[in-house]
Amino acid sequence: MNFIKVTLTIFAVFINVIAFAQGPPGGQGGRGGGQGGPPKGEKPEASDILKLLDTNNDDKIDKVEAVNDERGKIAKDFDEIDTNEDGFIDLEELETELNREGPRKVLAAKLLKEVDQNEDGLLNELEVAAKDKRDLMDNFNAIDTNDDAQLDLEELKAFYSKDEEIENKKRKKRD
Repeated sequence: MNFIKVTLTIFAVFINVIAFAQGPPGGQGGRGGGQGGPPKGEKPEASDILKLLDTNNDDKIDKVEAVNDERGKIAKDFDEIDTNEDGFIDLEELETELNREGPRKVLAAKLLKEVDQNEDGLLNELEVAAKDKRDLMDNFNAIDTNDDAQLDLEELKAFYSKDEEIENKKRKKRD
């Protein structure tokens, strides 16, 4: 079930990125001064997206610039795209996002920081439920390998690395 949700989310992001690169209806904007974006079947260029969104010309997209763009999902996925957690999306992060295949890799430390409301470095079931982290809620007892009713960084890393291994095996079988 989680794989299907992730796949649908990725597909929606990809569609929005393509729509973003094409610009508004009528062919104005986008790449090449009114060309309407990349030719069919081609991915948009990260540099073109950056130029469009970077309204203060600092070569990065901040949250305000992302929110002001009504065409894409960059604002929604901002924290996941901003992998170095500096509060900006730079060209490299944007390129990584556009070239990503499959589900986004879950960074256990980033997830822990996001969900850990009392900042004790551990996640309990209440914190997980409050942030509506379904994959953690559904697998809490299996992830909690030391049976202390809390998830620590090592348990999260082990869970997500196992999840990633399964996805890689599925991908290899399809190829």
